[in-house]
Amino acid sequence: MTVPTLVVSNPPHAEVDLDAAAVLLELDAFATRLKAVFAAPEIMEASDPQGAHRLAAALRAAGFDVAVLPGAALTEMAWPDPVETLALDASHLEATVRHEGISLPYDAEVLGVYCRPPADRSLASLTDLRRALTTGHGPTIAEAIGRRSIIDLYFRDRGSLRRVTVVPDLLELDGERVVKDLVRRLPGLRLDRRLEGIRPRAPFAVGRPGSEGPERRRYSFGTLRLYEALGSIAPELASASQFELGSRLAYVLSPLRASGEPAARIDASTTGP
Repeated sequence: MTVPTLVVSNPPHAEVDLDAAAVLLELDAFATRLKAVFAAPEIMEASDPQGAHRLAAALRAAGFDVAVLPGAALTEMAWPDPVETLALDASHLEATVRHEGISLPYDAEVLGVYCRPPADRSLASLTDLRRALTTGHGPTIAEAIGRRSIIDLYFRDRGSLRRVTVVPDLLELDGERVVKDLVRRLPGLRLDRRLEGIRPRAPFAVGRPGSEGPERRRYSFGTLRLYEALGSIAPELASASQFELGSRLAYVLSPLRASGEPAARIDASTTGP
């Protein structure tokens, strides 16, 4: 299957003409309004480049802030590999990932993506999460942290993109406190909080109850259309968690990517929150 070109929402949006947008998205007014107020980036269309650009232009005219980007952009970053230690010293963020030391100066350009679900007692145990970490398999780890608070930090190290994932539960830290400390210490941090407070849905799975619910339309998370589109980009992306997909979208929409990937330009009306 051909890798699609994606139309991605980049909220917050302007005042949306719901009637016009509903026709473009083939949704009713209620579902269109949900799209207009949804706080996090999401895929709205996956098609050929010409169709994606046409739809994006029409959606912008209707008030949506959207970007057009190649589907392959979602594979530019590594899967999450949570830090084992984290310290903020006088001038650097110091962390270890699989016994590798990482030293990030405070003046570095960094994108932070804060994913925090509402309080949920159904979280998997930390034992399950630690077991996933022993596999070293990125998609398995992403699934294990898919309903937990995390802070993804994206930055460039000698020209290469790095992704450091902080899971406060693993470090016995308070997520809000970690975020406040990062904001205070890193003047070059651009923090994307649009996945804060989002209750992540389960990815699409054939035969899973709720996979065909009325709230799952077109390319909303958990739909067959999105599953197939992501699978055409990379098979392991098809079952990625909502936070994993949201974090990747936040990066590809950010100025950090735009400044580091001049050959892979994004057609967008803006470049991030």
